[in-house]
Amino acid sequence: MKKTTLIEHAWLRYQQQLLSFVRTKIDNREDAEELVNDVFLKLTKMANKNAMPQHISGWLYQVTKNHIVDYYRTKNNRLPIPDDLLDAEEETTIIQQLSHCLLPMIKDLPDRYQHPLRLSEIEGKKYKQVATVLDLTIPAVKSRILRGRKKLLKSMTNCCTLYQNDRGETINYEKKPENICDHC
Repeated sequence: MKKTTLIEHAWLRYQQQLLSFVRTKIDNREDAEELVNDVFLKLTKMANKNAMPQHISGWLYQVTKNHIVDYYRTKNNRLPIPDDLLDAEEETTIIQQLSHCLLPMIKDLPDRYQHPLRLSEIEGKKYKQVATVLDLTIPAVKSRILRGRKKLLKSMTNCCTLYQNDRGETINYEKKPENICDHC
């Protein structure tokens, strides 16, 4: 795929998501739009140097976060930099940030999904160990964990908009304005 086609594809796919993300951090719409444009300008410059990032979505979000921090530092804003943007080196993963919501959501699942999920995802047990504890076959455990994950994802997407990279990993989230979730 040509460089310009890759950039156009990235623009069409991520521009609105990035703008929504930036708007959660910056109130001024014009500044937010300019910031997103600057991120894509940087991507264009990288493409011109034949240095396209391997995982564009993750790169776009990381560069966007850095630009937001720069925005707060250079615009002479008297506003503090949002805590979730400070010290990117020590930044927790999105799943860790959402963990306070996940456990109550898992507890809301039917027992047949709750127990296998808790044992595998929270306690870190292997499928074979979960099967032994619950007296199930390994295929039954895998099936229940998969179905439990799908139900958990549905609960999460009722509360929040999840943004994922090309590999399907959650890289960011924002609570929906009409968030009716009791856990977040």
